Amino acid sequence: MCYNCQKDPGVQPPTAPPYTLYVDNQFNALQHRFALFLSDADGKVLAFRWLMGNDTAIVELPGTTLGDRFDCTIAKITAFEAPGSGVRDTTVQLTTYTQLPSGEAIKLQDPEYRQLINFNVKFSGMSSFDSIIVPEGLTFARPLPLNGHQGQYQVYHTGALWARVQINGDPHWRFTMLRPISGSTLATEIEVSRMSTILAKPTKIKFPFVAAWKYQVDGVFDSTARRFLPLGDLRRAPGGAEVLFDELQVIEPDAGDPQISIPLPYQLYRLHANGDGGPNAYRYYIDRLYSKLPGTAPIPSFDIAPTTLADKRSVAVQCVGNFDLLSLNWSKGGTPNIQWEALVRYANGLVSYRLPDVPDALATAIPALKNHQFDKGVRVRAESYEQFSLFDAIIRQHLQNYDPLWRARAGYMGREEVY
Repeated sequence: MCYNCQKDPGVQPPTAPPYTLYVDNQFNALQHRFALFLSDADGKVLAFRWLMGNDTAIVELPGTTLGDRFDCTIAKITAFEAPGSGVRDTTVQLTTYTQLPSGEAIKLQDPEYRQLINFNVKFSGMSSFDSIIVPEGLTFARPLPLNGHQGQYQVYHTGALWARVQINGDPHWRFTMLRPISGSTLATEIEVSRMSTILAKPTKIKFPFVAAWKYQVDGVFDSTARRFLPLGDLRRAPGGAEVLFDELQVIEPDAGDPQISIPLPYQLYRLHANGDGGPNAYRYYIDRLYSKLPGTAPIPSFDIAPTTLADKRSVAVQCVGNFDLLSLNWSKGGTPNIQWEALVRYANGLVSYRLPDVPDALATAIPALKNHQFDKGVRVRAESYEQFSLFDAIIRQHLQNYDPLWRARAGYMGREEVY
């Protein structure tokens, strides 16, 4: 017997560490319910778990090899009651992050950094009141002679708000600035003779086509602290009339009066907009920071074109030019309302993608998901980031979700079509 040839039973061969993801869920169970599942390149589900509210989780997939990548899908289920109707409804949002490496951290949190304030204002000292704009304000009551020139607005802000008015038939705008502000309600009375006049002409920004543009323009005081001054228009009431235009006029509160006592040291401007060019065009997206507002919004140098759809969970896209990733979006209206987005790596030429299978536990909770019951058409968006060139770096920004302005900092532009 060769004792030197005996094997030590206590020594085990090395094994690869399991595929691991870290999840920090900052929502409670009453706000949203979350689930996570992993799938392979063929769409086969390899792991599934419900995520607890206000909790952290480690998701592991044993038996993997170092360097393995898998698709990770986060499902967000929200139950709500339509105001005043007594009717309960459910929305389901799924996001699939493709080719995700081990070790990534996922943070589930609300990225909204703006605050809401109820702004009640009374104007005095004029013979006629012609117009008023409260940027990022939703109008509940306009100042009129019948109500003693009292206005009521609900305003999004980050510590400052302003209002501009035209009075007594004067074409020039006058404005008032209120900062710093905090709390849920602000009430003030303004004597219009004390308001500064804006003498400078507005800055004009030309958009690529005529559309009912949704936009925000902000003066950036401090992007790190997320301190801005909105320079756009009133917020439109949901379901209201759509205004078509292709040129935006930006009016700044400090542009014309050399005697202004409130300095507005803009470091940058932020332009955030999207618009649909109609059946034969495309939907345009932009979110960028500028040291000076551009006279013309940049036009995408890239394009996308469809190929034949194999089935309702598949899409194939011909990529033209250079960009950074594809956002593929399936949807189903009604009850429940379902939105499923897949973020896919860009490749020059043809890119094909098929949604993964749905785990049994999720299909039981949301039966419409079982057979991928979506409405006709897939929204395909090509996304470009000036400051990012790596797919993994872009996906990591989505996963970490700690900076709601990362797209603006990255110089974002998108081109979307429905196939």
